[in-house]
Amino acid sequence: MRFKDYKIDEFLEDLSSSSPSPGGGSVAGLVAALSGSLNSMVYSLTVNKKSFESLDGETKKTVLDFKEASGKFIKKSMELMELDREYFNKLMDCYKLPKDSDEEKKIRSAAIVQGTVKAMKAPLELAKECYNFYDNIDVAVKYGNRMLISDAGCAAILLHAAIESAIVNVKVNLNSLRDKPFAKSVELELVELEEKSIKRKDSIVKKMNNEIYPS
Repeated sequence: MRFKDYKIDEFLEDLSSSSPSPGGGSVAGLVAALSGSLNSMVYSLTVNKKSFESLDGETKKTVLDFKEASGKFIKKSMELMELDREYFNKLMDCYKLPKDSDEEKKIRSAAIVQGTVKAMKAPLELAKECYNFYDNIDVAVKYGNRMLISDAGCAAILLHAAIESAIVNVKVNLNSLRDKPFAKSVELELVELEEKSIKRKDSIVKKMNNEIYPS
């Protein structure tokens, strides 16, 4: 069953079970989708409201464009959620390959490496997609319904959680690939993503707190 067909309680039961999948990578995708959905709610309760109608034409278009982009982000997050599970299951199949002869061991080892590289791709792409989505939340914070600024703030908090979770799932695969030429550049990319995400999240949360609970 695809994730989009789950009921909430079914997903939680599946996640809680002894099955190794879904796991952290898929949950990271779900959290990203929740962030996008919260942000979309801000837009849905902004467009065509009095404050929206007072905006100039160019700003209205910006809000509408970002509202549409928010929907696309939700869809992309769900796709990566599904892809993470698919690649993980395929990697697990690689470990089940026969290893009785030297030739079989060689084939199995190569398959595991290829499977691990693939398993790393979904969470890495998710982390990048999430980081880019901060721009969308910034627009919601700036032009969105002021009664929903807390929801935009929560979207930023969830987004950072999705990024951190995705990074963890990249690392768990990258660890066995440290001898590969690309490993160091991926590691540096992860460090940069996490550091920049903290700053973006904190900036949005500060704006939120200044408005909903000023000191």
